[in-house]
Amino acid sequence: MKECSTPAQIKACRALALERNRQLFENAHALNRAANAALEVENLDFEQFEHYRALRKKADLMFEDAIDHLCVLNEDFPPIPMSSQKTVESRRQLEATV
Repeated sequence: MKECSTPAQIKACRALALERNRQLFENAHALNRAANAALEVENLDFEQFEHYRALRKKADLMFEDAIDHLCVLNEDFPPIPMSSQKTVESRRQLEATV
């Protein structure tokens, strides 16, 4: 993905990768909620508990994948620093609203 060269292309690639990362975390959270819901049944038996454990394991692996993805994303597409002119303009806007 390093073939992106202009700041606009890098920003677009980073935005796409961040969206994918958000989806990975969302999926992991959904599995985590499903695992927790599996524990809320009455008369929990061994099979149901094993189902919970399988969901938890899958959620944990998905969280690890999302974290690894975010680390790679930040290495490949570091945030583009704002120019000093934009920083000065932003500071002036903030000061004007206070």
